[in-house]
Amino acid sequence: MRNFGSKRKTLGAVAAVASLTLAASAVTIGTAHAAVKVTITGSVSCARFADSVPQTVKITPKKGVADSDETPGEDQVESYTIKLTGIPKNGTSATIKVVCVDDEDDTSTYKFKNVKIKKPTTGPLRINLR
Repeated sequence: MRNFGSKRKTLGAVAAVASLTLAASAVTIGTAHAAVKVTITGSVSCARFADSVPQTVKITPKKGVADSDETPGEDQVESYTIKLTGIPKNGTSATIKVVCVDDEDDTSTYKFKNVKIKKPTTGPLRINLR
C-alpha cells in the first residue's frame, strides 16, 4: 500500500511557496507604481568662491537613486538638469552638493541639506543653487 501522506505534505509546501512568491510579486509591483521620475533643472552659481565656476551638481535623495550633472564650467553661473528615479509619489528629502573649480584646479564645495524633492504636476522641478 502506498503512503499518500508525503505527497500531500509536498503539495502543501509547493502551494505555500507559490503563495509567497505571488505575494512578493504583488508587493514589488505595488512599490514600482509608487515611485516616479523627477526632472530637476535650475541654475548653479559659484560666485561665493573667487574665480570659480561650477563643475558638478549631485543630488542624493533619501529614497530613490542619486544622479549628477557636469556643467560646461565656463561661467560663474551655469544651468543643470538632473533626472532622479525611484522617488516616492509623496516626495522625499535630498542633499545637494555643488563642486566648484578655479583656474588652478582647486575645488570648493557647498551643500544644501533636507531639500524637498517631489514631482510637480507639470514640467520639471526648478531649484536654483546659490
